Amino acid sequence: MAAGFNVVLGAAGQTGLECVKRLLAVSDLPTRAIVRDPTKLAAALEPSDKLQIIQGDVTNPASLREVLQGARGVIFAAAGKGYWSAADVDFKGVQNVAEVAKDVGVERVVLVSSMLVTRKHWLHPLRILLNNLRFGLMDNKLKGEAALRDSGIEHTIVRPGGLGSGPGGQCTFVAGQGDVMSLGNINRADVAAVCVEALTNPGAKNITLELAAKPGPPEVGYEAGLKHLWKGLSPGIY
Repeated sequence: MAAGFNVVLGAAGQTGLECVKRLLAVSDLPTRAIVRDPTKLAAALEPSDKLQIIQGDVTNPASLREVLQGARGVIFAAAGKGYWSAADVDFKGVQNVAEVAKDVGVERVVLVSSMLVTRKHWLHPLRILLNNLRFGLMDNKLKGEAALRDSGIEHTIVRPGGLGSGPGGQCTFVAGQGDVMSLGNINRADVAAVCVEALTNPGAKNITLELAAKPGPPEVGYEAGLKHLWKGLSPGIY
């Protein structure tokens, strides 16, 4: 296996934390958990020789260069905190990460986005609600997706449905493309499992997908379901 480490940006958030836990459980590579305030994360994770908790900020390209240098894969799960934060984090933050990651030789960036992000759902009540939760949230997520694609770096964009806090590993994944799939729910731990799989699965290269879950693992088992998730998905469908 190639040298390097994986990075989770926004590791103190609920989805980012699940991504860190999943990487520590299944990856042979070390994990860097990037947060604005490392003290907020230390108590949430068991100490591990494979874990580094490092201060960084997606709105600061200089800090990104420091934490991404030598990285192999990056998961972007960061989210802004203030009402006006979406442009700086969900759009420009993704743009910063894509540019720096490409420059320092990261192999793939996985972005956690959202269902209903495209203009097909411009007037959907839930999209309008989310767009006002933080000013322009969904509009800036869409811009962030485009910035990642346009950067030319290998990527996967995961658009989950409604997020739950239950345990992972007990579902069958439901995937779609083109932002036309019916709304569904999925636990953050299962989103994290998909994001971690996307870092290395050849079938995840340059894929954008919507993601939900049905109760109960598939007949082939949960881990095999992760491997098979990408079959039939195509680059270029947003």
